Amino acid sequence: MPIAAIAPSTIVYRFNIVTNSNNEPYANIHAAIRRVPHGKVSTYGAIAELAGLPRRARLVGTVLRNSPPSLRLPWHRIVTASGRLAFPIGSDPFKKQCARLKREGVRLINNKIDMKRYAWPPRNLALDELLWGHA
Repeated sequence: MPIAAIAPSTIVYRFNIVTNSNNEPYANIHAAIRRVPHGKVSTYGAIAELAGLPRRARLVGTVLRNSPPSLRLPWHRIVTASGRLAFPIGSDPFKKQCARLKREGVRLINNKIDMKRYAWPPRNLALDELLWGHA
């Protein structure tokens, strides 16, 4: 169940890995995205880990880009590790994602989300981050 840290500065997430009977990556990613609660956000990397696909954050982006709207995925809850939206600032998708997050109570300050407040799953801070703060 827990995912162990390898390096002292690695952030450790603790959650159950999602798998389906076919072990199909797209379906696992879809299931992981659906688990992100209303009013919270998750990172591409955390979704990959949750889907049982460590270090495959870019695959999560590919899956979101190629998923049909009929799946009704809460795509707006997925952000970069730094808490920024992946779309160019001011673009239509950026504005749409901002609006959806705002409706759920997620605030962006200077185009960035406070990950300590809104991140899901909750994360354990690494020693470096506890000592020196988030970069």
